[in-house]
Amino acid sequence: MNECEEVTLSLNTTGNNAKNLTFTWTVRGVNGDVPFTGQGSDTIKFTAPEVSQQPSLSISVKLEDSSNVIGFVDQFSSVSVADTDTNIIAPQPNTGNVVEALDLSVLTFGSTWTETAHQYIKTQRDDGGFNNIVVKLTRPMDIVNVDQNDPAFTARVCGEQQNSSVKIAEFYTDIDCTEGTGSTVLTQNENSFTITRMCDENVAATSTFKHVSDTQKDSFGQLSVNFTNYPELSETAQVCGIIATTTVEALEIGGTNVVDSATATTLRLASEYEGSPLLLKFVMDDAPDSPFASISNVHGLDQKYAQLSTPVFPEISGLKNSWGTIDLSRDNTDTHIKAGFDFTLPLGTFKDEEVTGSFELKLD
Repeated sequence: MNECEEVTLSLNTTGNNAKNLTFTWTVRGVNGDVPFTGQGSDTIKFTAPEVSQQPSLSISVKLEDSSNVIGFVDQFSSVSVADTDTNIIAPQPNTGNVVEALDLSVLTFGSTWTETAHQYIKTQRDDGGFNNIVVKLTRPMDIVNVDQNDPAFTARVCGEQQNSSVKIAEFYTDIDCTEGTGSTVLTQNENSFTITRMCDENVAATSTFKHVSDTQKDSFGQLSVNFTNYPELSETAQVCGIIATTTVEALEIGGTNVVDSATATTLRLASEYEGSPLLLKFVMDDAPDSPFASISNVHGLDQKYAQLSTPVFPEISGLKNSWGTIDLSRDNTDTHIKAGFDFTLPLGTFKDEEVTGSFELKLD
C-alpha cells in the first residue's frame, strides 16, 4: 500500500451467525497505533500513515468468544507502506559505529583500498509513475597522502593520470536535497569506513572505503588483447579496473509494483602495453551477467561501445568501435566480471582493426 492511501480490510465472513461475531483489531506502525473504523466488525478502514522510508504495519484480528466457532484462528499479518513523495529510496545506514571524526591514520602510504559508492534517486515520470534509480561504482585506489588535521587524503585511482583528493567535510556536498536538510554521517570499523549523505532521515548517497592491502596491489584479475595488425598483449595479471552499474526500476502508476527494469554497465580496465598505459572501456545497456551483450555503436550514438586508448599507436587510440560483442559470464556480479570480447575499430585509411581478447576483473 502507499502512504495516505485509503485501505479496507475484510474477513468476508459468511453464514447465519456471521453478523453476531465480534472481532478485535489492532493496526500498529512504527510510531504507534494507527486509527481505524469498524472495530468489532469483520471489516475495518484506515488511512495508511505517511512514511519516510518503507516501514511496515502490523495487523492482528482476534475473534471474541471463539469457543463456539470452528475453523477460525487469530490472524497476524504485516504489510509494507511505500513512501510516494520522497526522491530517496535507500535504507537507513547502519549507525552502530557512528563517529564524530574519521581516524584516517589507517590510510597508510602505499596501501590499497576499494571504494564502493551508491547513489539513490527516485524520479517522477511524465505519466505520473516513478522510477527508482540506483547507481553503484566500485574502484580500487592507492593511498598517496593523508592529512588527519583537515581531514583529507589523496589517492591514485586505477586508470587515472591525476591523483584524486578527498576532503571529508566536502564529500557529497554537491548532492542537493530536494527535500529536507543535508547532513553527513560517518561510520568506521576496523578495516573500513563509510561516508553517508543524508537528506533529513533519508540516504541520498554513501561511499564505503575498504582496506585491501598494506602495500600497493597491482593485480585485480587478468587481461589479454589480440590485434589484427599490431603486437598482441599476452595475458597479464597487471590489471585494475572500475565497474559502474545503473539500475532503473519503473513503478506502476499509483502503485509500488515494478513494471519494467533495466541495468546498464560501464567497465574500465587499466594495464600496460609496450611499456605505456593501456585503457579499455566497455559501455553496454546490459547487466554484468547478460551473455553475448552487444557493444555495437549503432549510428555513432555512444549508447554502447568499446574504446581502446594507448599512446603507443595513436592512430587507433581513442577510437570507438563500429561493431562488437562482449561474452559475459552468467556467474558475474557487479564486482566480479569475466568476459571475452570482439570489436572492430574503424580506420580511415586502412582496413578496420579487429580487437579480440578476454579479461577477469575482481573487485570484491
